[in-house]
Amino acid sequence: MERSWIHRLPWRRKDRADTKAAQIKFLPRLEIAREEGWANLSLSLVNKSSFMIWVEDASVALANVDTRLQSSAPSGFITQQILQYVQPKESLNVSLANAVYDAAGRPQGPYTVLLQANVRYCVFDEWSEAATCPCRIAMAAINAIDLHPARWYEKKVRITRI
Repeated sequence: MERSWIHRLPWRRKDRADTKAAQIKFLPRLEIAREEGWANLSLSLVNKSSFMIWVEDASVALANVDTRLQSSAPSGFITQQILQYVQPKESLNVSLANAVYDAAGRPQGPYTVLLQANVRYCVFDEWSEAATCPCRIAMAAINAIDLHPARWYEKKVRITRI
């Protein structure tokens, strides 16, 4: 007995995205890249789709800057230009250490910040944004010490484009 009617049931159908742009799986995340004794804060851009993605920039918002001595007042917001393609099934790492250090006011010792990044990218002539989860980062100058996801009561970082 043939059971081809089972595959036509509505709850058995796989949901497919209507457009190619909706099929994109682009995941930005913050991580610490360790090499040769240095711990670098980097933005990892992972393209899990089968299409090439153009990444324009990353807008990074800082909140709750906790430091002892600063060279200047913290700006709390930076835009890091990336201007690169991310190949299908590949990833791209972009260093954020210098940019975060400058936006935090160039602290002269260890400091912690709450950080969230929005990455603006283009695929199929359609612009989109992807956000990282808010993270609490401990740094000493440009050297990253610790990174962990923000707790529920710390998730107040919001990025708005002007």
